[in-house]
Amino acid sequence: MGNKRSWIHGALGLLLLLWITACTGGTAQEAVPEPKPQTQTEEQSEPKEEAPVKTFPEDPVELLVATPWGEDYFNSRIGNYMKEKLPHIQVKHVDWNGTVENMQELNASQIVPDIVLAFSGQEPLEELEMVYPLDDMVKDYGVDLSQIDPAILAQVRSRDQQGRLVGIPQEMGVIGLHYNKEIFDLFGVEYPSDHMTWDEAIEMAKKMTAERNGVHYRGLEFGSYTFPLKQLSVTLTDPDTGEVLLSKHPEFTQYMELLKKIYSIPGMYDENVSGFSDKTVAMHVDWHGYLTWFGGNDEEAKEFQQDMDIVPVPTFPGQENTAPTPNTQIFAINAFSKHKEFQWILESISPEYQATLARAGTPSVITGDKTINEQFAQDNIRYEGKNINAFFQYPFTAPPAKSSPWDPYVKLDDAVKEFLQSDMDIQQFLRTQTEKAEKAIQEAKSSKGES
Repeated sequence: MGNKRSWIHGALGLLLLLWITACTGGTAQEAVPEPKPQTQTEEQSEPKEEAPVKTFPEDPVELLVATPWGEDYFNSRIGNYMKEKLPHIQVKHVDWNGTVENMQELNASQIVPDIVLAFSGQEPLEELEMVYPLDDMVKDYGVDLSQIDPAILAQVRSRDQQGRLVGIPQEMGVIGLHYNKEIFDLFGVEYPSDHMTWDEAIEMAKKMTAERNGVHYRGLEFGSYTFPLKQLSVTLTDPDTGEVLLSKHPEFTQYMELLKKIYSIPGMYDENVSGFSDKTVAMHVDWHGYLTWFGGNDEEAKEFQQDMDIVPVPTFPGQENTAPTPNTQIFAINAFSKHKEFQWILESISPEYQATLARAGTPSVITGDKTINEQFAQDNIRYEGKNINAFFQYPFTAPPAKSSPWDPYVKLDDAVKEFLQSDMDIQQFLRTQTEKAEKAIQEAKSSKGES
């Protein structure tokens, strides 16, 4: 009896052990839990469908476009092209001189431009609360802006305090070093190369700043003394506070030291900045359209300029193989417009239109397609045989992250003329200009009711 009861107890214990092992896993293979039934909130979410890309309406619309060009030039430059490409959009040109006062006069006459060429900067649009950011439109219409030069897009965004896209860049201005082979040959100096430093350019300029055959020659001049600053990516003032930065950042000392080196060469300084066009200056730094400014009509200029050519602008140490930051003009939509017409603006950066601009002598903002600017000035005989690639050979220096609306109160270009005619040292000059600019900025703030 006792043995039978022990056997039964042993069997029950074994069954209990097996049951516990199955429940806890023990040393056996782990049990795979049954999948829990998913509730509606736990189910894997379906990928969200992206909103469909909008298409432009083809309903007839009338637009007012404000530029300083005058009706005839507006039509020849872009109006006639747009009529052919977008016949459902009727455009009337409005003359605007770029000032707040003139825009207020237009509005008072019940003239409200739909699109504005912001050629005088963004400040008039901001003061009149006309800024209309385009980022949402770019997204909604699936617009690809990757073909536009990144430095140009960065410059447009830098104009807005929040970094928004406040307009579409329509063109750009680029800078080159123009040189006259006649003068180089006269002095037996080797022609400038496409990768010069400023120090190398200065050494060339020294050799050609002298008298020959009763004529005083100079080696180098600038269309604007501030061109070298476009290689240093700085603002003259703090964009937020208006603080003058001339004595704060080493780039301004570097810039002034360059000018001092150049104009310390005996005989270099001359108030006349058109010596190159008189064939008495060997090298001249200026905008891409410089060769169209002198020499008579096109046929006469071609003959007069036959020994003139272009290379990239010399560079500072650490800035090798980069070009100065270009300028750009934007088409902006007026926030008060009843027709937020985006298609018309976008057509201005179509490859076809940009190629038309380039062939006429206006550099294209589209640098993703190299073939467009390879056609630069193709329709202008003044540029036949010229090294137009010099304008586009190197990537552009990125602009400052935020441009400053206070920079125009620092009259640096005019001040440099005074400096070059004085014995003032660089730091004294920067302090003096800082004081003048601070006064001008404070007066501007007071007139606007700012502290």
